[in-house]
Amino acid sequence: MEQNGRQVIDILNYPFSRESQQKMFVDNVGEFRHNPWLKGTPRSFEGSTADQFVSKMDNHGFSVTLISALKMMSFQTRRLMVDFTIEGVYEEIKAHPQRLKILAGYNPFSIKESLAEIERGVKEFDCRGVYIHPYGFGIPLNDARYYPLYAKCQELDIPVSMQVGHSMELMPSGTGRPILLDDIALAFPDLIIVGAHTGWPWVEEMIALAWKFQNVYVGIDAHLPRYLDPSLVKFMKTRGQDKVLFGTNGVDPSVIMPQFEELGMAEGPKRKVLYENAARIYGL
Repeated sequence: MEQNGRQVIDILNYPFSRESQQKMFVDNVGEFRHNPWLKGTPRSFEGSTADQFVSKMDNHGFSVTLISALKMMSFQTRRLMVDFTIEGVYEEIKAHPQRLKILAGYNPFSIKESLAEIERGVKEFDCRGVYIHPYGFGIPLNDARYYPLYAKCQELDIPVSMQVGHSMELMPSGTGRPILLDDIALAFPDLIIVGAHTGWPWVEEMIALAWKFQNVYVGIDAHLPRYLDPSLVKFMKTRGQDKVLFGTNGVDPSVIMPQFEELGMAEGPKRKVLYENAARIYGL
């Protein structure tokens, strides 16, 4: 799907039904109560049908969106805030299997079960990768409890993406510091690693790792384009144009796409960041 000659792959979004939106946001409002941007109050999350979601994609030139079967733990209460299953996400997306693809989740406290779900997801539900939200688990990304996941993803030849940088929730940000990916990339040279959410406030660390390792990439999801770190904007316009991936993290395309255009990227690098890099590493 193109709009004005533009094709887009969104590397990170979430289940969109009303029930799923309720589970993620309204049911967990206490986790966000401290945040001045969210004001600690539930919003109205009406959700979408698959047809409605894809129609919005069409309006903004989105060819494919990756939907995360997110597993996210509360650091405060030690409960799974979000525990989507691959089967549950598939039920939401199955009307548009070519446009909507699944990213499996991972729980480092349920390693055997998580690995079995990931393998089943790849073989039966066309999962294209795994996405990790490490903060609530309180375990750094280079902890041994993640290594079975990295080995499984390398075996299955699928990318693993993870939030890096700070956590908006009251969770320890150091568990997702970008420099931790250095250990992972050295141990798993054939594993495609995507540092999502830009790595802010340690953006320079994330850039350095993407420059250093052939198998490490940066995702610019979760931050509005007008607020991207200038060093990252320069990187993706120049020497890093093959190492940066676009994502929305659920932000409405009508908000994010005009701001992306304001970055003034040349057509070649823009096409790589919006579409070609993700198409290559996710096999889309």
